Amino acid sequence: MIVPYTRLPQAAGGWPRPLLDITVGDVEDVAFPCLVDTGAVQTLVPVWIASDCGVDLDRLPPATFGVAGGSTQGRFATVRIAAGEYAWEAEVGFCDPWPYSWGLLGHASFFRFFAVTFRAADLEFELTPIDQSEK
Repeated sequence: MIVPYTRLPQAAGGWPRPLLDITVGDVEDVAFPCLVDTGAVQTLVPVWIASDCGVDLDRLPPATFGVAGGSTQGRFATVRIAAGEYAWEAEVGFCDPWPYSWGLLGHASFFRFFAVTFRAADLEFELTPIDQSEK
């Protein structure tokens, strides 16, 4: 799947980035843009996505961690994630506060499922699923 780079939502100007719209759980009409971030370990999204998608976080322990020079608190749940024609199950951190209008797709729950080829000169990236049965 080839995805064009786009500008970050609500960002003033700037270079287009590798953003991928994802859905969480079985709610396919709540798509949220996420930065495909080679520097991120976890996949992180705002906490409102969990409530909109019916993910119960009440019994999950909170964790505090740094993001972009600040800190946030999140609760991690294993959920179904989908992007385009692909779907997989992985751990996602639902964070509050989350001051961004986009999430992060990181190594632990995104890059281990896909080979990602960035073609910055063409302002696009390509996703190729990794066969998990060979792992």
